[in-house]
Amino acid sequence: MTTSVAADVPVDLELILAIDSSDSVNGGEYALQVGGLAQAFRDPEVHRAIRGGMLGSIVVAVIEWSGRYQQIVQIPWTRLDGPAAALAFADEIAGLRRAFDEGVTSISGALDFATAQFDGNGFVAARRVIDISSDGVQNQGRRIDLAREATLARDVTINALVILNEMPDLEEYFGERVIGGFGAFVMAANDYPDYPEAIRRKLLREIGQTPVSVLDDGRVQQAWLPVAAGHRAARP
Repeated sequence: MTTSVAADVPVDLELILAIDSSDSVNGGEYALQVGGLAQAFRDPEVHRAIRGGMLGSIVVAVIEWSGRYQQIVQIPWTRLDGPAAALAFADEIAGLRRAFDEGVTSISGALDFATAQFDGNGFVAARRVIDISSDGVQNQGRRIDLAREATLARDVTINALVILNEMPDLEEYFGERVIGGFGAFVMAANDYPDYPEAIRRKLLREIGQTPVSVLDDGRVQQAWLPVAAGHRAARP
């Protein structure tokens, strides 16, 4: 007797949104993160970006993080294939309640936890991205470079949105020590009130990116596309 195994569902992007809830983030600032994310997924431009991919769909999960042992999946992997799904997802985000009332900042812990969420998630995509938001530097956990290397080894891109309300040099810190992978970038918001527009622009950039490779004859082709359910194309 043979047992059939469900194939992974092809999508354009697997995206994890990692929300900071460490001690430096007060209740109002946490609410601005959640509200900004919800607002972004209600935006028609974001809806068009989702539908504009080759497969017209992405999957997104939301995690919350703080100290080394403080991470939780707030919203599990959810497939978005148009405005209705995106609006329903926005409503889920808007209803989130903070999981950690206090805790330090472990960026490496957040990366390790987020990276593990891609295992067996039921989807396959050309790109895997962790989108981490933070307003501070690491002060607990294993070395960031080790967590970063382990994440990049899984072909996962790390992007960041930093809030500069307390640390003006945070953009440079994340640029040098945290982000990495295909098309990686860090975006800065001057303070939490600027977060909603910053995350909207960041999502548009992340969802709209297309991985490409240049062939010997100069032609460009999309790289790492799922060629069949449950499989990835070989690297060019």
